[in-house]
Amino acid sequence: MSMQSAAPAPRLTGRIPPHNQQAEQSVLGCAMAGQRPLAEITAILKTDDFYRPDHQLIYETICDLYMGSKPVDIITVSDALESKGLLEKSGGLAYISSLPDLVPVVSNAAHYADLVRQKSILRRLIDAMDEVTGLCYGDAENADILLDIAARRIYDIRENRDATGFESLKDIMGRAVNDLAALANGKQREKTVLTGFYSLDKMLGGLRSGGLIIIAARPGMGKSALALNIVQKAATLYEVPAAVFSLEMSKEEVGNRMLSTQSLVNNQALQTGELQADDWDKIARALPPLYAAPIYVDDRSGTSVMEMLSKCRQLKLENRLGLVIIDYLQLMDGGSRRLESRQQEISEISRSLKIMAKDLGVPIIALSQLSRACEQRTDKRPLLSDLRDSGAIEQDADVVLFLYRQQYYDTDHVPTETEDAEIIIAKNRQGRTGSIHLGWWPKYTMFFEKDDGRIPSEPPPF
Repeated sequence: MSMQSAAPAPRLTGRIPPHNQQAEQSVLGCAMAGQRPLAEITAILKTDDFYRPDHQLIYETICDLYMGSKPVDIITVSDALESKGLLEKSGGLAYISSLPDLVPVVSNAAHYADLVRQKSILRRLIDAMDEVTGLCYGDAENADILLDIAARRIYDIRENRDATGFESLKDIMGRAVNDLAALANGKQREKTVLTGFYSLDKMLGGLRSGGLIIIAARPGMGKSALALNIVQKAATLYEVPAAVFSLEMSKEEVGNRMLSTQSLVNNQALQTGELQADDWDKIARALPPLYAAPIYVDDRSGTSVMEMLSKCRQLKLENRLGLVIIDYLQLMDGGSRRLESRQQEISEISRSLKIMAKDLGVPIIALSQLSRACEQRTDKRPLLSDLRDSGAIEQDADVVLFLYRQQYYDTDHVPTETEDAEIIIAKNRQGRTGSIHLGWWPKYTMFFEKDDGRIPSEPPPF
């Protein structure tokens, strides 16, 4: 066999897939030239990143020797290939012996490896698009599902290939000290989003970038209102751009709720049009901050994680994303992948949301239903075990907040203008757990701080 052994045949299109033969040869030569370049290369490349089958066989053998703590050089690699009957298929002893001589500069090993990696990504992308194109021509699925498949294929390539790898402790500690100095000076920690509820922000230290925050409660407890209050405060007070995926309420319902909270006009009156004389003045004062709020609402039902990720990436590219709200988790579509049970599907959705939060680098607040188990107990305050459908939600979440109102269960109480509400921080990966107490003003779908010296007719301004 010649020293330039045969490459894979061109595809049916007649076009040869992207690859760099010289880079692949240089990588293999560097891998047999010493421990340092070998370590750099194996941290970057996998066997199937190589285009040529003979190069894949050689690299796989190199990795086997390396993982077995055996020497890696021309002799050991050739001997290992021969023992498996693959030496001639790999180009023969002459070809393997020639590889170190084909390396321009051994110290550039990582650069050569990255060239191979880039070509591999392009081939994977072509394969993914070929698959989607075939499905489109086959008309086997509807267009929405095919869009989801295409997005998932591309996301899988990116997820597997965009890790930044190691970072020095010096750089990590530098950021940590800067954050600490900011907090000591009364400033906000970098890359955190404040909820606008002082007691909650004090407990959580704000919502951290890449974090998955679960707000869970029984239906009708007010979890949607709490999430919308948070996004409204973040956007109007701190100019945090936010995406709201409302799988239950329409865009108009979301808008009415925010207008009611901002203007202190009865939410029911906004729906029926039965406004009081001064309501129009309140609405006029409330509109400017709402018009300026960078909030984007999507109310399509059954949206999948991949669809959400695609939309959020568009906003991120335009610097219009700092927070994501999903209302609510159990209404999401698990995508095209068929799973055995709804519990498995929720587990997959939960895991995907955590990956999505890290990928986007923003906090994601996902609402979740609670099971009826809490209603069977004397103390109906929720527990982590009450999370509906899957324990994976608890596992994936960085923060779990339960919303609890005692009067929700008290059928004999006399209705009051406001009610007491408790937010139970049941899990906080970065800090304390415990409870905070807020007021709930149902006619304005609004939670407010009780201990800031105001009376209910003077709620904290948005």
